[in-house]
This record gives sequence, C-alpha cells and structure tokens, in this order.
Amino acid sequence: MEKKPKNIKIKAMGLRRQGFSLSEIACRIDVPKNTIQGWVKNIKLTRGQKLRLAKKAIACGNKGLQKALKRNRDKLAKWKENIRQRAVKYSNISNKRSDLAKLVCGILYLCEGAKYPSTRHLVFGSTDPRMIKLFLNLLRNNFHVDENKFRCRIMHRYDQNGDALEIYWSKLTGIPLRQFYKSYKDKRTKGKATKNKEYKGVCSVQYFSTDVQYELQSIGEALYF
Repeated sequence: MEKKPKNIKIKAMGLRRQGFSLSEIACRIDVPKNTIQGWVKNIKLTRGQKLRLAKKAIACGNKGLQKALKRNRDKLAKWKENIRQRAVKYSNISNKRSDLAKLVCGILYLCEGAKYPSTRHLVFGSTDPRMIKLFLNLLRNNFHVDENKFRCRIMHRYDQNGDALEIYWSKLTGIPLRQFYKSYKDKRTKGKATKNKEYKGVCSVQYFSTDVQYELQSIGEALYF
C-alpha cells in the first residue's frame, strides 16, 4: 500500500481536532475514510463537536431519505401510469357492447347487491361514489327502468349531517330528494369523530322490480356455470 506523506496525516489529525467528520476530512485531503479513521482514532472530540456531527448525520440521513422516497414515488407513479395506459382500452367498452355492459352490471350486483329470494327488489349499496355511479349508469343504459321506482337511503356516522349527505348523493345518483328515505344515523359511532372527511356514508339504492333484480342476479350467477 502506498504510504501517504506525513503532512497529509498531520493535516487530517488537525481537521479532526477541529471537529470535522471523516467524510469531510476525506473530501479535503483526498484520502480514503478507513485510512483517516486509523489516523484519528485516538483523538477525542468535545461534546459540542459530537453534537454537531450527530446533527449533520441526521440532516444527511433525512436528505437521503427524502431522495429515496421521491425515487420510490416516481417509480410507483410510472408503474401505475403504464398499467392505466394498458387498461384505457376498456374505458368505453360498456357503451359499445350492451351484452358486456349487462355482464359487468350483473357482476357488480352479485358482489354488492341483495339477493333473491331473501329480498324481493333490487338493493345495491356502497360507500364508493364511483361504484354507485357506475352501477346506475350501466343499469339505466342497458335495462328498461322506471325512474319513479328508484328509492335511496343513506347510512352515516353520528357526527355527519344527514341532510347534506342526501343532497350530495341525490346529485350523484340523479335520484330526486323526494325519493329518499330518511337517512340513518349510526348510534354506535356517537362520540367518535369522523377522521376521513371524504367519507360520505353508505348509499343504498333501491329499485322496486323483482324482475330486474333477479335478471341481474342471474347474469352474475351465469359465470358460475
């Protein structure tokens, strides 16, 4: 191993006594950190110097962590966008093929709807506004429905405003407020603040037709065979 000039070692030790870190010294004299560590191992740092180095290490660590988090976020965003681009071809397929649209509607109902014969009319509920909107769009565009047969009820947490939620869901579903049942306030949540401010309760859409209900159920169940 090549021996370093004595003045380099002396300079390294002097910098260490001033409280510089091994990395800082290595940058200044262009010597590997492990070599410097051997030179300065017997030099004691003051409490103030140790505190400075500790703060610097934390700051560098936080900076490195933020960079790593950004890299991961960027990587995740790119991954999601690539998959979205592959899936975009399905976005309007239900508008082009009624049979496929009915199948999707039937599958949704099989997953989230009330089943015949325990219930004798269509009941479909979800907390997800997108799910409710999708189901109703598929139902209205591909089945013969009478808008007067729709009803709706909102179940929500105790500290939420039922009237405001009914207005929200009425606009989203296109079902008039006069066809809404009185919203249900969950007493089990009394005294517990709603943390998720985006939560709009459970929207239960009802449609008074056993024929439509059972057709949807049968379409979904056809996949079992």
